[in-house]
Amino acid sequence: MDQKKVEKQSLVVSVLINFLIGLSGLFIYVITDLNALLLDGIFSFIGFISSVAALYISKNSHRKTENFPNGLYFLEPLYGILKSIATLMLLIITLLETSATAYAYFAHGEGHPMVTGPVLPYTISMVILGFGLGIFNLHQNQKIQNMSTMIEAESRGNFIDGLISAGVGAAILLLNVIDINGQLGFLHYTGDFFITVILVIFSIKEPLSILIHSFREFTRSTVQNQEIEDQVMAILEHHLMGHMDDLDIHIFKQGIHIKVKIQILTVQDPDFIEQLAYKKAELLNQLRQEFNHLTLEFSF
Repeated sequence: MDQKKVEKQSLVVSVLINFLIGLSGLFIYVITDLNALLLDGIFSFIGFISSVAALYISKNSHRKTENFPNGLYFLEPLYGILKSIATLMLLIITLLETSATAYAYFAHGEGHPMVTGPVLPYTISMVILGFGLGIFNLHQNQKIQNMSTMIEAESRGNFIDGLISAGVGAAILLLNVIDINGQLGFLHYTGDFFITVILVIFSIKEPLSILIHSFREFTRSTVQNQEIEDQVMAILEHHLMGHMDDLDIHIFKQGIHIKVKIQILTVQDPDFIEQLAYKKAELLNQLRQEFNHLTLEFSF
């Protein structure tokens, strides 16, 4: 299966859906002035802009240049890093803004009741689109053994988007049964703050996880996906049976690119070296049947 083709298909769909979600969120925010909806809308627009960037990276990361003869695969984890940082900044800024609104109400009695009219039908639609897109991207990445760092970042972002919309919708349902003049009436003025706090608590783990994962790939750490490592090792063991103890094998992943580096520990036997040289083309061909973008390197 062409891994780049699957990745591009996912990113094209993400561009279209994220644009629709982001535009809808900002439109409803203008009507209601709910900061939680601003969080939702801007988060989706970040998703839209990053999807466009990811689509460009996906089309060009395999290209080799004079300065980067092995390709531009580092752009894929770099994308994950930048998107995670942007998401974390958005969560923190929105939390600070709603905290200031809540403080003004509790300390000085200043505030306006939340406008909730068009929010519920909007949130239902956005939950369906957000979680639907997340499931689609998750399935697409599974089709290529979870190779794509960018699709993984997109999928997790989609689920956060759906969670934000679901949280806003649940809060609006609750406000509809709370008397504005009752004991919990303050929630009509400060509910935006409490919604945002809950959403940040439940959402912040995902961008942190992607940030750590992408940073490791960007710095060329060994592969973090056990399934990929097991597949590569199974092929190597099949072709190099009886010689594995004489080799030190390291598997690296950067974006959709896999690099297998095999260090030969025993160099006294010239027949063994000649056998490895003969098997290299066969090994590379077998590995590339599973991973389209892979390089194999032997060293002493």
